[in-house]
Amino acid sequence: MNFSLDDQVAFVDFVSSTSAVEPGESRALTGALAGPEAPPTGNWTRIAFSAGRTGLLDRSSQRGAVWADVLESLQQQNAPAYIEIDPVSSQISQLLIPMVVGVGEIKPTDAGVDVELIVSHAIHHLKSHHPRYEELLNRLKSAQANGEQVAVTEDPTSHDIIQVTALAGPRASPALEPPGAVQEEAPLQAPLAAVSLTVAQQMFDLVNAKVCCPTSPTAPCIPFDYPDDGCWGRAHEMYRLMGNQGVACNKVWIYGNLRAATTNNPHCQVNWGWHVAPTLQVMIGTRTETYVIDPSLFPKPVTQAAWASVQGDPKAQLAGSPGAVFYRAPNGATQTDPSFTATNQVLATYRNNLRLRSVGGDGPPPYLACVPAKTGVQFTGSLAAGATQSWFTFNWPAKWHVLWTVLPLTNCPGNVQLKWRTRVERASATMATYWIVVTNTTSATIRFEARYDILSR
Repeated sequence: MNFSLDDQVAFVDFVSSTSAVEPGESRALTGALAGPEAPPTGNWTRIAFSAGRTGLLDRSSQRGAVWADVLESLQQQNAPAYIEIDPVSSQISQLLIPMVVGVGEIKPTDAGVDVELIVSHAIHHLKSHHPRYEELLNRLKSAQANGEQVAVTEDPTSHDIIQVTALAGPRASPALEPPGAVQEEAPLQAPLAAVSLTVAQQMFDLVNAKVCCPTSPTAPCIPFDYPDDGCWGRAHEMYRLMGNQGVACNKVWIYGNLRAATTNNPHCQVNWGWHVAPTLQVMIGTRTETYVIDPSLFPKPVTQAAWASVQGDPKAQLAGSPGAVFYRAPNGATQTDPSFTATNQVLATYRNNLRLRSVGGDGPPPYLACVPAKTGVQFTGSLAAGATQSWFTFNWPAKWHVLWTVLPLTNCPGNVQLKWRTRVERASATMATYWIVVTNTTSATIRFEARYDILSR
């Protein structure tokens, strides 16, 4: 992903207002931008920013509609936006969400520096080939030295830093202040009654059912399909949901050079400096074992050892905490969020990041290049909003009885996403070709897999 860095068109600012463009002006805009032969189909919104700049978005496109909604959400949260505006058309050409954070360790690497941001569990990179590398590095070092917060904007897939901006006034303070000196810790694990594996599975199903629909994530959904960052918010919301069912949990924190495979990032993996998830004490036969509830990594409850093993660092350090701990810094300092105010802010931020990723060039998760081949799946595909398309698969023995099923891969609970029908061609005396017609019934791109089952041969 390429980003311009011209200060005339690229900036970080707060949304001051959004307003619909009048019909007459909207028709003129559509004609001017699309040419005199284009029909006046634009549905334009004007976005005004605090420093006086304005930009335009066309809500008639899916991306324009999502960007407008995200900007309105950022205005409600009093959170900044990174914006690029085309200087000719005044259209907003890029939207990203900066993190308002403190700066922790800055570690030199062969490619530049890796930067710890507080609070974030992703690993962030400032590359030495950045045209303003020294300037941005000095801003990070100044924020680190002075204990100040800055707005850091990065490429949302590679997590390469592209902008560091100082924010003045009360807007610079996030809901969670970076912890200072180590506080007196609560017990590593609160004593909990053991539950059965059946109850653990019920708790997993409870929280997993809250997964967000990628292009339209709304509260109170949990953005499990955006694994890059925000785990402490997800974990605390899971703690709340399980507590509401009368099931108390602890948490496990892991610190190291973590790398986890995922189908929900276009690079097929995420890199973390730490990670957290809720734990339950589970009775297995006559012994008790710690199980982790983490839908961002697993489709079911798993042992703590299994959870740690998939995160790519055999030297990683684990620490336990009571479930009420919202954030545990690597130095052991802890903070709580009894009102869940900070939790809701974290979830809102990463819901918006999931929305932006889903209408970006890579589309919504999961990413088919990351989906492993499976027995019984003939092919995978992607279908645009409202589209119908045919696929065919050939050289099937005609004497076989084959059943075809098309299953969505994109999580979107509560919505019918696809319908399909199968047609058959007798290609020869012994062979058949199946034609599978798939229709996307939603307003967003859907990934799917076409499954077959051979009932008889």
